[in-house]
Parts: sequence; C-alpha cells; structure tokens
Amino acid sequence: MEKEQNSEEMNTGPIDGNMIAEVCEKVVTLVYATKQPDEPIEKMSQSKEDIYNRLLRKMDTASFPINPNERRKNGYLRFLLAACITLLCVQTVYWFVVKDNSNASPAIVELNVPNGITANVVLPDGTIALLNGGSKLLYPSSFGDERQISLAGEIFLDVVKDKEHPFIVKTKNLTVKVLGTRFGFAAYDDDAHTVVTLEEGSIEAFPGDNGVGSTGILLESNQQLILENQTSEFLRRNVNAYEYISWKDGILNFRNQTLREISHILERRFSVSIAIQSEEIASENYVAQFKYGENLEQILDALSYKRSWTYVKKQDGIKITKR
Repeated sequence: MEKEQNSEEMNTGPIDGNMIAEVCEKVVTLVYATKQPDEPIEKMSQSKEDIYNRLLRKMDTASFPINPNERRKNGYLRFLLAACITLLCVQTVYWFVVKDNSNASPAIVELNVPNGITANVVLPDGTIALLNGGSKLLYPSSFGDERQISLAGEIFLDVVKDKEHPFIVKTKNLTVKVLGTRFGFAAYDDDAHTVVTLEEGSIEAFPGDNGVGSTGILLESNQQLILENQTSEFLRRNVNAYEYISWKDGILNFRNQTLREISHILERRFSVSIAIQSEEIASENYVAQFKYGENLEQILDALSYKRSWTYVKKQDGIKITKR
C-alpha cells in the first residue's frame, strides 16, 4: 500500500516549471561552454541570453497542480512539455554547433605516394586522379567555388566537367586551369622541367608560382607544354599524348630523354637509388619503350646494349659505370 501511495503522489504532484527552466539553462550553458571553452562566464551569459529568454517565454514558470482524476491529461501535458524542452535544446545545439561550423574551412587531405607504387584517388567532385611514385597531393575534403589542388610529383587527371567551377592544379613552377579534361602533369621538385601533356579538351597554363593570372598559355588536345624550371622558358609542341601518359598503364616511353632523366623515372618506378659515374654517360639520349611487367634489370640491359656503360647491383642501389 505504501508503494502505491508513493506512486500516486509522484503522479499527482506538481510539475515545477522553475526547475525545468533551470535545467534547460544548464543545458544552454553546457553547450556554449563546450563550443567556446576559452570565453569568460560573463560573455557566455550574454551570448546565450536570447535563447534562454525564448525558453522562459515559452514556459509557464509557475507550478502546475495536477488533479488525480486528470492523470491522462497530466501525461499528455508532461509529454508536450518534454517535447518542447527537447526541441529547444536541439535548437540550441544547432545554433551553437552546427550553424557556427557552417562557415568552417574544409579539412586539407595530404596524400604521399612512396616510390615503387602508384595510387588512385577520387577527389570530392568525382575527378579521378592517378599519382605516380614519389608524388605528394594536397586537396580539400570538399570543393567550393574553385576546385583547387596542389601537386609535387606526377599525376594523371580525368577531370569532371563543371563550367561554373574551374579545376586548378598548382605546382611549384606552373599552375594549370581546366574545366573538364584528361591530362598528365609531371612536376617533381628535383626535375629540370615541368611538363603538362593534354590528351583531350583544353588547358590554360600559367608559369610561375603566383597562380592563375589574366592570360595563360593555351593547350589543345595532343599538345604538350615543357617549362624550364630555372629560366621559366617554355616550349609548346604537338605530340602523341598517350606516349607521355602511358606510365599510368605500366608502360614506359622514353622519347629523346637523357640517361639522367631516365634514371629518375626508374628510381620512382622501382624504388631504387641509381648513381651514374660520369656526366658524359648521364647526358646520353635514348628512345625506347618498355611494357608492363619488364623489371629493372631487363630495362637496364636494353638501355646499355652497345653503349659505353654497364651497371652493377649493390646493396644500396644501382651504380652505372664505364665499361
């Protein structure tokens, strides 16, 4: 009997509006303190004053005596009051947390690809990027008015078309702007040249590190831009684009490249160090193609055939010397 009486007293007792208001005030204070932990209490109180006053206006701060014969009505009122409190608390959380974060800058994603492998990544707009070994890519977790990424290394991009939001790739010595196209971009920091090779579409290139300017160098399908990094001199020429972007399919094409340039490509491809004994050997030019699956020894055997040099495999890498 005593248990029933206590239960009845609990159901028939008053709902204290002042107590509920006090609890809600603590909720507001807690949310604000979580969002702004370094602000003084005085400023916190002023900042949440509007929300708290709205809370008080929507509640009757007097006690509500409940008639035992109106328990069904009491339950409905309790449910309604709880729903109002919940709604106000959620509104408070949204105001301080969600809305306040709506203007926050997107996080920057950094992707580093070690030598010896390639990596695929799908950018926030759906653009497909394939990175060669030894490359570093920076891009935001979401794009805004401009779709901008930063590159050090080599990349092949299949850019989603979006005329309203240009796609921009920034490197140390060259920036390119596209709307939707497929192209390769080689921009290793230790290379003498930065090279853009356009497979389809169009590109506007801007030499230097100042980003996109008023006038750039236009490229069309199967054209290539070679920028001399030290002097900023450039050459635009017609090419078979696939010969220069075939690395994405595991094929190596060397078109009148020096052994020094080829050695850098092989270092990134096979994650190995290659030392060349003399500048005379390093400056020799080569035209060759190697298909997917051919290993480093097969490539070096072919390149050194009837040449004045040979190579030795050492514990710390490959050494190229005169015969």
